[in-house]
Amino acid sequence: MKTTTTIVFAALAVLVAAPAAAQDTGFYVGGAAGQSSYRAICLDFDNMVGVSGAFDCQTREATGGKVFAGWRFHRYFAAELSYLDFGKARLAGTVPGGSVEGTTTAKAAGLSLVGFIPVGDQLSLFGRLGGLQTQTNATLNGAGQPSRDETEIHTGIGGLYQLGRRWALRAEYERASDIKVDLISLGVQYRF
Repeated sequence: MKTTTTIVFAALAVLVAAPAAAQDTGFYVGGAAGQSSYRAICLDFDNMVGVSGAFDCQTREATGGKVFAGWRFHRYFAAELSYLDFGKARLAGTVPGGSVEGTTTAKAAGLSLVGFIPVGDQLSLFGRLGGLQTQTNATLNGAGQPSRDETEIHTGIGGLYQLGRRWALRAEYERASDIKVDLISLGVQYRF
């Protein structure tokens, strides 16, 4: 009798927990905008003009954004496709014989595994690890430089706040490691 009661209660627990777990899974889409930071832009441009210190700065910020689509296949995990546009950064430098202006843009597409940790009914923290295919383009005084295409690691951390059953706010910090560009963004997510 005790074994039968245990089995019945275990089956009821599974049946009650299954809809709650199912609510956390499914497909989603979203978009975000924020500030990108080109961490090595000044050194890159110094190398292009061949003068150390020509571009006297550490980083340069730009407006960036992203769109994404994912499949949350488990309460704690999702697979996510994303397209990131880090925006256009501009800077000016001085070389022997005059000044020089440079611009750079970076775009990327990638696939990541996203892991979630619920911190309550509406808030989850998450981290990402994946790969990006990036393309950077630079100009010096309007003349284009060869574009760089790279495959690199994509990492990030963030928070997801559920506004209701389908809509959520999302804040995230992401890093493209090789091109040394970061994105801090705030966006929305819609779950189907």
